[in-house]
Amino acid sequence: MNLSDRLRTAILTSKKTRYAIAIGAGVDHAVLRRFIKKERDIKLKTAEHLAEFLDLELVKKRKRKKA
Repeated sequence: MNLSDRLRTAILTSKKTRYAIAIGAGVDHAVLRRFIKKERDIKLKTAEHLAEFLDLELVKKRKRKKA
């Protein structure tokens, strides 16, 4: 799952409405709608605003140990 998909999942599983997320993150609700529907990508700054509002952070994956 890539970063955009994870952000979409976080938005869709949030208890807040998409409109409330857009307003709270300072993002135009139409931009958020098009992103959710995979009609458009969003700018990195927009992703930062959404991640901050949703209390998300980017962390490095742990490497899996080989069996």
